[in-house]
Amino acid sequence: MNESLAKSRSPSIRLAFRRRLRSLVFYYPLTLAGSLLLAAALYLLGRGLAQDNPYGVLLALLALLMLAAVAVAARLQAGTYGRRQVHWHWDSSTPLFARRAGLAQALITDPVRTLPFFRVHFAVKGNLRAGRNATLRIRREISFAQGTRHPIGLYFPVCGLLTCTGRFAVRDIFGLSRARFAGQMLRQLSIQPASFAQKRIPIPEPSVGFEETSRKRSSDEEKYYMREYLPGDRFRDINWKVSSRLDELITRISPVTQEKTTILPVVVRNFRDRGTETLESVLHLNVMKSWLMAFLRLMKQEHPEMQFRLTAAAGVWLLRSDEEIERFGWELPGMFFQKETGSVVQTPPEEELFVFSTAFDRGLPAFLGSQPQGRQYIFRTVGAGQGGNREAVPVVLFQGACGCLPGSWILRREPRLEAPRVAPPAFGRLEEQALSVRIL
Repeated sequence: MNESLAKSRSPSIRLAFRRRLRSLVFYYPLTLAGSLLLAAALYLLGRGLAQDNPYGVLLALLALLMLAAVAVAARLQAGTYGRRQVHWHWDSSTPLFARRAGLAQALITDPVRTLPFFRVHFAVKGNLRAGRNATLRIRREISFAQGTRHPIGLYFPVCGLLTCTGRFAVRDIFGLSRARFAGQMLRQLSIQPASFAQKRIPIPEPSVGFEETSRKRSSDEEKYYMREYLPGDRFRDINWKVSSRLDELITRISPVTQEKTTILPVVVRNFRDRGTETLESVLHLNVMKSWLMAFLRLMKQEHPEMQFRLTAAAGVWLLRSDEEIERFGWELPGMFFQKETGSVVQTPPEEELFVFSTAFDRGLPAFLGSQPQGRQYIFRTVGAGQGGNREAVPVVLFQGACGCLPGSWILRREPRLEAPRVAPPAFGRLEEQALSVRIL
């Protein structure tokens, strides 16, 4: 009986201890620099008293008095903001993209003023999950003495899922004291893939069979009219006899079937056999995501009637509009490498197939060989020295002071990065982007 009672009490005791510890950390009035100055002042005070040195004692007392003054002033201001119930709002609606300078969210407050030599600080801290076991520690801090709108400049080297908190504190300009106030703000943000250079994106002209979302036929007869071929028309609808006479492609269109929606099958092969991430694997996957989003946006811009049936290991998406493509862009950062368990898609032979992959996809040749499409467009990243590019494009993880601290995963490197050989398709295109990875 006593043993079970002790076991039931132990979690509550630990919980109470953690609450007291968090409260102590929250109300502790000094920064690291202030704590070091406090320790030095106490040491100097003890040494001065022991050696009967009045100058040492006086210097120590002045340091202690200054620390007490700035700590009390900071705490009084923090208490004033708490009693006044100042409105603090972190506007995190601005979309965030990897490797894009000049991004800024905003902290919106009621008009505030601080005492001379003091500032209000807002610190953003969190973890950016860039892979299955690859995270970066993010830290950004702003300070202000007055005003109502304060930009929070942000920079992220890779895309991923960011979980972060924002905390307020009053600090002196000497960096000795701090007085936290208000509760912490929690945000879960999606860092979208970086923009891909448009000149490196080959946009194929779709030409053969597409799936129609709506189709009507007359069992007795069906009248046709002719017009010039447009991208998206089915290959089998081309009138070759008329086209040969006019020296241009002419398509035969039925009045009851002319309103059709073309659906492009897109396969994302985010597969990797190893369970641990490396610097190369994280950056190759980032570039593939950027390539994919650029492809979807540009194809939709060039052919507004098109839709995309996107298949990946995590599921299937039907992207019918620009809004759905952008909404998918918010989900894509959370799509990490997985181990391949089998074929993820099987499309009809008449359809074209668009595949996005990386150098780590060992099952890509077998997958392409199992697909019956007449046209295949393959886009994948490869290591330096591979692919059609003579010179590899450098991918740099950190550029300038970005406020990111990576974990130990950044020290893992691929001993030899060599993508499996893929033969160019008879109809279609094989596009390979060679990458050379650098930390700085």
